[in-house]
Amino acid sequence: MRSRGGTLVLAGVLLTLAALSARMLLLAHEELGVARAAAAAGDAEAQARHLRRAMAHYLPGNPWVSAAAGELAALARAQEAGGDRDAALQSWRELRTAALVLRTGWMQPLSTELSEANDRIAALNGGAVSRARLGAPRDPSTGWVVVALAGLGVWLAGAVLLLLRGLKSDLTLVRRRFWPLLGVVATGWVLFALGLGLA
Repeated sequence: MRSRGGTLVLAGVLLTLAALSARMLLLAHEELGVARAAAAAGDAEAQARHLRRAMAHYLPGNPWVSAAAGELAALARAQEAGGDRDAALQSWRELRTAALVLRTGWMQPLSTELSEANDRIAALNGGAVSRARLGAPRDPSTGWVVVALAGLGVWLAGAVLLLLRGLKSDLTLVRRRFWPLLGVVATGWVLFALGLGLA
């Protein structure tokens, strides 16, 4: 019986992670599609904005995030080549912001794109913003990163327990368990969002 319960918990965790991963992939793909539609309509500002939003749905191996980063860099280069300095600078800043949001204390996804964006921003500013300053952004606060990770753990564990203990097999509520576990899920989500926001 105990082994069956452990298997159910593991299955619940894996299903939750799979659902979250699928959501990240779908949202990145959706934002990329909106960005491409904006490009087709000639709206470069909206294109850059939606490419940055696509990049926000980073997941290791997510092809839509890599495509969005490449397209945003290509847009900025084209704007530079066309002599539109202000638009190019804005696009490079969108790319830089999107890459920096993904930074943790131990890894930097899209580091190549970030480096190019830093170089181009410094060049387009004519030395007003130094490359060294751009290349050394503030590291995330370790404490808030820990809060975000703890919140994620509480959120996922609460969701699994809610499914396994807060609902009966016919999906009716086990009232004395459901509401407290829903509170655990909400608390985990709040801690996760707070940690990410303040890190």
